[in-house]
Amino acid sequence: MAKFVFGPVPSRRLGFSLGVDIIPRKYCNFDCIYCQVGKTANKEVTRKAFFEIDEVVKEVIEELHRAERTDFVTFSGSGEPTLNLNIRSMIHEIKQRVDTPVAVITNGSLLSLEEVRNDINEADVVLPSLDAASEDIFRLINRPHSLIQVATIIEGLKRFRESYQGLIWLEIMMIKGVNDDRDEVRKLKDIVIRLGVDKIHLNTVTRPPSEITAGRMKGHDLEKLRAFFGDKCEVISSFKERGVREEKSKWTETLVGILRRRSLTVNDIAKITGISLPRIEEELRDMEAEGRIEAHFFGDDVYYSAID
Repeated sequence: MAKFVFGPVPSRRLGFSLGVDIIPRKYCNFDCIYCQVGKTANKEVTRKAFFEIDEVVKEVIEELHRAERTDFVTFSGSGEPTLNLNIRSMIHEIKQRVDTPVAVITNGSLLSLEEVRNDINEADVVLPSLDAASEDIFRLINRPHSLIQVATIIEGLKRFRESYQGLIWLEIMMIKGVNDDRDEVRKLKDIVIRLGVDKIHLNTVTRPPSEITAGRMKGHDLEKLRAFFGDKCEVISSFKERGVREEKSKWTETLVGILRRRSLTVNDIAKITGISLPRIEEELRDMEAEGRIEAHFFGDDVYYSAID
């Protein structure tokens, strides 16, 4: 079973994405109320070399050769990837060996550091997040380490845009009743325009969050916000294309690895594996009975996640 990679999984922004998880589970400098991985166990700002570079790169290359289709190699996963001191070397080694573009999904909290900006400079796409313009709302949503302030994050994003030649797709997680009031949205728009990002992605809570206070916004409200933010903005929609079929002897182990990092519905799993819904439902029942996974209800959907 893979230790560092998961997928390729259908991503609403990146097509079929091979995830690379280079942070121990829930080692992060945020503890976001909407996080689908769960509450942060280790809230840290100190960067560390958690894993051997060669070990991670080897696994990525092996999985790329096995996969029928991969649109992006994406550094994301269980925590904030820029907390790994070796991310620069990992990105470089992967790009030296394969043509698949590399993306980094980050909360942007460390982009105020020149070394971090340089570390991810070779990525083809960087997807930072900015969920609030005001310090009080930032702390309510992202629950950051005490040393992190939203003004510092915004300044880091500005400096990164000035030096980075790749694409920046900024995500704003809209939470009903928290950051959706007119004043906060206007502040966010002013900041985002000044940052000069290539795309603005509006998202809302679509998977079971860390806290039940993280409410989902309705589609028509997101569409109004999209129009307000302008032509560069889009609402992230569900990924529709059918996924890659896994070997039947392997797909359950692959699935458990994915479910450790994100919750999935039966339909999500069908897209990833190409296996029929009845077969998936049967396997999920068995895995749930074995205590390997558990079900969560969120809205009208049932999501499955791995039990540690």
